[in-house]
Amino acid sequence: MIKNLQDFLAGLVFLLAGLGYGWAASRHALGTAADMGPGYFPLLVSLLLVLLGALILFKALTFEALGGGRIAHWGFGPLLRLLGGLLWLALCAGPAQWPWVGSWFAGWPTLGLAAGVAGMVLAVMRLPSRAEDEGRAWLWALLLALVLLALWAGPLGLGLPLWPTRAGT
Repeated sequence: MIKNLQDFLAGLVFLLAGLGYGWAASRHALGTAADMGPGYFPLLVSLLLVLLGALILFKALTFEALGGGRIAHWGFGPLLRLLGGLLWLALCAGPAQWPWVGSWFAGWPTLGLAAGVAGMVLAVMRLPSRAEDEGRAWLWALLLALVLLALWAGPLGLGLPLWPTRAGT
């Protein structure tokens, strides 16, 4: 019997995300601990997600919460903003980053990571209700964008275009 609904649903989300992530990671070469392949680290992360999900599920089925852990509000607005921001970031990264769509978008221009991060931050950011909090929200959004761009240009050296490119180039 479920004793804490919130923890039960959170455990299911972690468990399913870990299983899906592990399935996607298993399609890449694992390599060894000394010579890691592209699927080694994602598989370890997926194992941690599955373990975390199992622990949260155990807690939800074992320990009772006050009020049964009912969910007062689902919050579909923030979820849709997050999914929209991630979709925008994927579109800006360019069709070369989506091997599963084939050649459908082969000639499309790439908007670049700068436009993708800026759009994602604007889509996800909730505008505060008070005027004095607005400056703080924009500061956090700018800081997030700068950190992501610094990681792109710095140690990660990602193969994503930073600035817009023309179609076919």
